[in-house]
Amino acid sequence: MDQQKKEIAQQTVIEDESQNSLVEKLTEKRKIQRKKTFRRIMLACLLLLFGCATWFLFKPFKASADYGICHTMLELMLPYPHTLYVSEVKIKRTGTMELWYTHIDAFGEYRMEPFICNIQHDAANNNAPVITELRMNKISIPQERLAFLNNAMFYFVANPRAFNYPVELSDSLAGLQIETEKFRKIQLDPKR
Repeated sequence: MDQQKKEIAQQTVIEDESQNSLVEKLTEKRKIQRKKTFRRIMLACLLLLFGCATWFLFKPFKASADYGICHTMLELMLPYPHTLYVSEVKIKRTGTMELWYTHIDAFGEYRMEPFICNIQHDAANNNAPVITELRMNKISIPQERLAFLNNAMFYFVANPRAFNYPVELSDSLAGLQIETEKFRKIQLDPKR
């Protein structure tokens, strides 16, 4: 009888040890699985964060409709508009927009000049834009010509031009050597 009790006691101890070891194995397996899942989620979050940061840094910033109107007026004023490159846009407190642009003139000279454009919105006429001032390299455009240009404003309201803001020029000479615009958009026409 004593021997039977000893055998029964040994069997229960062995069964308890095997159950405990099975439970420990399952809990350890779950811990390993949780760690793998946590690592995968963290890796996915980091990749998503990196992708969003990269997209945000290199996406071009969309300009307003007023900038599109001013850019178009500048193209209309230049004799060779295909050589136009707007390098900087400054918007003043009064709403005046100053565009610094480069172009090649009739003598083949590469020039950088300012273009000042002031657009007011007429509240009586469905908030339509009205050009009040255009100044190209310190020369103001006469009011008679502005009246003709303002007659075309209904076209700009119906078909707004979408432009990207140009990349600002660096203050240092070393910063001017890198063309960051090449990284911000896909160039379909490399001649431009």
